[in-house]
Amino acid sequence: MNYAVAFGFIASLLAVAAPTGAEVASPARLEPESNVLFKRMVALNGDLRTYEATVHLDVALKSFPYISPSLDGTAYYKKPDKEAVVFDTVPALAAQFKKVYPRIDPPVQWSSLYDVYVLGDSSGTTTFRLVPKKNGRVDHLDVKTDDTNATITSYTWTYKDGGFVAFDQSFKTVDGNFLVDKQSGHVELPSYKADVKSQFSNYRINVSIEDSVFEEN
Repeated sequence: MNYAVAFGFIASLLAVAAPTGAEVASPARLEPESNVLFKRMVALNGDLRTYEATVHLDVALKSFPYISPSLDGTAYYKKPDKEAVVFDTVPALAAQFKKVYPRIDPPVQWSSLYDVYVLGDSSGTTTFRLVPKKNGRVDHLDVKTDDTNATITSYTWTYKDGGFVAFDQSFKTVDGNFLVDKQSGHVELPSYKADVKSQFSNYRINVSIEDSVFEEN
């Protein structure tokens, strides 16, 4: 299922601090076939094939040029993992943000892309650590999941250069599906720093979407 539309992207977005706190010394490797919560995450929104939604994005740049633009557009999703955001206007800032925001991979793809570990369960929230199998900029990704409804409530990407991207998100139900309502977070990279907030509305479920929408974004 889709947990957040990526701005290649967006999807999200955020008022949080850099990741802190003690880590589990020997995290348990995820066993996908026996971890009940993970199986619920994969099965979430099983009847959702596509959606379109209106998205509003507020960006507050903490690095040059120190501006605070707002963007409006349409978010698209097509099962299993196609995502795109098309802005009503496409300023240079929107293109720049798409380049720095990390892609969000659905749980069904985790095992093929990451070594996945369970860091622990606290106060009704389970934390997974995803370590990319392919060498790249990302050192690891921590994902927090609500034990009650199997929705992902936060992501934190930690980069090898010391940067990070983190965001929290809340959900609403639309035709029985858990879909992202609001996101807020922070991008802290060597060349790009920003606070970002987004809101999704006017969901249209299981509509026809041409594949060309995703090829152009």
